[in-house]
Amino acid sequence: MSLFSAFGALAAVVLTGLNSAGGPLLVAMTPAEQLRVGGRLLAAVAPDVEQFTVGGPLFSPVPTRERLTAGGPRSSAVAPSIERLTVGGPGALVDADRLAIVRFDATAGQRLTVLAERRTLTAADNTDVIIRRIDEKVAEGTLLTTWSAASVDFTAPATAGYIIEVKPRVAEHGTVLVSLRGSTSGTLVPGGPPRKVTIGKPGDRAFLTFPSPAGRQLTLVARRGTLPRQEYTDLKVTTPAGETEVLGALGEDSDFRTLNFDTTAGGVHTIEVNPDTTHTGTLTVQLVGTVTARLTPGAPPSRVTLARAGERAYVTFRAKEAEQLRLTVRRGSLTTTGQTWVQLRTPLGLDAGSGTLTAEKPTASLAFSSSAGLYTIEIDPEDMDTGTLLLDLRRIP
Repeated sequence: MSLFSAFGALAAVVLTGLNSAGGPLLVAMTPAEQLRVGGRLLAAVAPDVEQFTVGGPLFSPVPTRERLTAGGPRSSAVAPSIERLTVGGPGALVDADRLAIVRFDATAGQRLTVLAERRTLTAADNTDVIIRRIDEKVAEGTLLTTWSAASVDFTAPATAGYIIEVKPRVAEHGTVLVSLRGSTSGTLVPGGPPRKVTIGKPGDRAFLTFPSPAGRQLTLVARRGTLPRQEYTDLKVTTPAGETEVLGALGEDSDFRTLNFDTTAGGVHTIEVNPDTTHTGTLTVQLVGTVTARLTPGAPPSRVTLARAGERAYVTFRAKEAEQLRLTVRRGSLTTTGQTWVQLRTPLGLDAGSGTLTAEKPTASLAFSSSAGLYTIEIDPEDMDTGTLLLDLRRIP
């Protein structure tokens, strides 16, 4: 074979190798060697090339590439595996070195919580926890340096796949346990019995709905069950449109909490119970109404009975213009020694005076000059009080 024929065969071999293995041509042709008469031609082209044998393969087999399918998982040869969470399932322990990503699926309207618990991650700076759908940021929270865990609550805007980004603000090393939690649901009847709420897993929430017309005066009563006193539980009541009616919390230093509110719209309202830490346990919630009564100046004293813990009383009376009146409120059989607030409001809703009843000071007296119209006395025990009070309204000579 002539030298030019040999070079032609060599070009065919090199190009065939390029098409099969996808390797770069220039790398295969360096470094260059001097050709000697009778010497090996291939050694001048690629020092590391394999020896050919009669009937043997031209090149070593190329590693088999995985076949991708539409909508299927990414190839392990292209990107490392990304863990997928399920609601209430086991968490994913991720290495949060600059950025960690976890996937999950959700349906539209699903109430979810992403819980990020520090394991071995250092606390040099805060760590951001971000939920995304494609390129849209759905919700975010922060695992502060002083916290061992952070939860991000959100409602899925669409049925789709989502990702969670765990993103330290500085280069940190260590692990974070990422979990996906759901919620429980139920109903509550205004004026009905209490309902037990169970927080079974860290990060769980509970949602209770109740119907009510607009303008109803209600009190949400929350009592601690087996939830530890280290637990700080947020409480929120929202309108049918999702607007907040009232919010508060069952704090670490108390075994109960009452939230007074007036419904501003008719329809189905929602109570959200959301623990602020990773503790689990039970509490009870109840919706109680109000006690109403009428009072007449100069008539015998009226007795008001609070039958349920958390109840308030609204007592009304009519007055004439420029009457000089004295209101006296006395504790009757109230069961606790906590304070009871007494608030007097004018026909325009303005403050006309207030007082406090205690076991040591069981009587409050308010003197005032009236305007014409309907006055309202609000009586609101601070504790979970039940029992009776006596109200007396007299004209001052």
